[in-house]
Amino acid sequence: MKFLPVVLVVALSGCSGYLGERFHDRADDYLITKDIEPTLDVGGAPVGGQDLYPIPQLPTTPAVPTAFEVPKPDPLVGGNDVEEDSQSLTAYQSQALNPRLETDGSGSLVLRMDGNFAQAWSAVSDALTKTPLKVTDLNRSVGTWYMELSERESEEDIGWWGRLWGSKPELVTGTYLLKMNRSRTGVYVSLLKEDDKLAGAELTESVLRVLNKQLTQ
Repeated sequence: MKFLPVVLVVALSGCSGYLGERFHDRADDYLITKDIEPTLDVGGAPVGGQDLYPIPQLPTTPAVPTAFEVPKPDPLVGGNDVEEDSQSLTAYQSQALNPRLETDGSGSLVLRMDGNFAQAWSAVSDALTKTPLKVTDLNRSVGTWYMELSERESEEDIGWWGRLWGSKPELVTGTYLLKMNRSRTGVYVSLLKEDDKLAGAELTESVLRVLNKQLTQ
């Protein structure tokens, strides 16, 4: 009985060696393989064949740059192209709105435009920034630009006593409303005093002509 453990150890060692030889791990055998001579036929010529698993040729690795250079982005649009596009868009908007001076049913001068309210509001707002007209405020919800303008007094504004003493009409600066209204065929713009009365014909014509000229350029 004392020899039993020794016999078991020897037996297990032999089994391990036997299994190790029979189940050898050949995963890394390709590292030690050698090329063999090609198979020759009876005449000594190599027998043709096709490799079922050819190893692809790897691409040449590009050289590592010695310094990094930030690439320059290509320009999106040239300056001249931007200016031309802007002019083309302005011309298109002007043709679509077709701004023109007309008289309404009461004989007052108005600036009439085709198209919808949003297009006309945007065009007029942009045009006003390019004129000498002084806009102090605006309210798109009621279609109104508030302007500071000077208008010459009328004979009625001077009064009886003023006319008696020979007073002359003077320029009076006040707040005026350039108001845009919707119509069946588009929109129209008129000039009013702060109390919603029509401005004088001379001032109205002066303001609307300046605005119309800018819109049609």
